[in-house]
Amino acid sequence: METETAKKAACSGDTATIEIDSFAGLERENLTIIKLFLTWLKIGFTSFGGGAITQYLIQENFIYKHKWITAESYANIIGMCQITPGINIIAYTILIGKQLAGWPGILVSVLGLILPSAAITVGISAIYVSLSQFHRVQSALHTVFAAIFGISLATNWRNIRPILRNNRQQGLLVFSVSLVILIGSGLIYVFFNPSVIVLYLLGGLSGSFIYWYAARKKVN
Repeated sequence: METETAKKAACSGDTATIEIDSFAGLERENLTIIKLFLTWLKIGFTSFGGGAITQYLIQENFIYKHKWITAESYANIIGMCQITPGINIIAYTILIGKQLAGWPGILVSVLGLILPSAAITVGISAIYVSLSQFHRVQSALHTVFAAIFGISLATNWRNIRPILRNNRQQGLLVFSVSLVILIGSGLIYVFFNPSVIVLYLLGGLSGSFIYWYAARKKVN
């Protein structure tokens, strides 16, 4: 009841402490709908480089700076969104906004992320059309791509780290299988190029089976 009241207060724009029951052990911090919007607006203004950069900024703001969600919760959000079609970043934004402030949270989160990035993209695209023929511009873009790839590695490591840590706590068998799924999926995709849905299904079924087996072994 208190949690629902706090959420309603936050959605109205008043300062309120939001307690999210599903985030056990998470530190409380004042959150308003305005603060949520401004956080997404900041991400929208500074997420140059695409999805990997945006993910990194989401991690920095929501997990490490404000502590509104946990790394494990974010990893679960990524897992759910990866098996759905469409733009994953928008899906992340919707789920985070919904968890933090309900339906108003979805609205302000999506608007905060999209509006500044869309406006900047239009402006940069107009400039690029007039400058793209210059060799130095092309060289500079190649360097930018290299930097973005490096940030992508850092972002993906942050995403996979809580999953590996949790699997390691489940035991050596679960941890080993998760590594096999991780490496094996990459190798299969590179050499055989199957549909990603097939890999998701194989990985999900393998993980479900090994968790079931580990749980049954503990009971026995």
